[in-house]
Amino acid sequence: MAVVIRLRRMGAKKDPKFRIVVAESKSPRDGRFVDELGHYNPQPKEAELKVDSERAAYWLSVGATPSDQVKSLFKKAGIALPVRATRKKVKKAKPAVEAKAKKGPSKRVTAKKARVAAKATAPKKKATKKATKKAAKK
Repeated sequence: MAVVIRLRRMGAKKDPKFRIVVAESKSPRDGRFVDELGHYNPQPKEAELKVDSERAAYWLSVGATPSDQVKSLFKKAGIALPVRATRKKVKKAKPAVEAKAKKGPSKRVTAKKARVAAKATAPKKKATKKATKKAAKK
């Protein structure tokens, strides 16, 4: 299971405080965690940040991936990030724009054609006595 280092929100409404935790990637934001590395309080004029650098270095060496916000907090705290933790996501190349493709029929038209084709290929019903009597009267 992939392990991530992320912020866990604590505190009251409109008064956030965060704990820096190590958790499995599939666990909820404020759910179960493996280890607590420190805390971060953004509210005072000078934001409070306390991180256990030894534990953070250990988890980074084991392969835990920090979130973007935690990366910036680690930089402020002076914790060196390994190269693989700072790599950027590779963008896929966009395909070349081709000339306008011939637009096909709308979905509505194709659905109608499908119904007509289904009626034509469907086996015909046997004539019932009532149907034959009606046809004879006409």
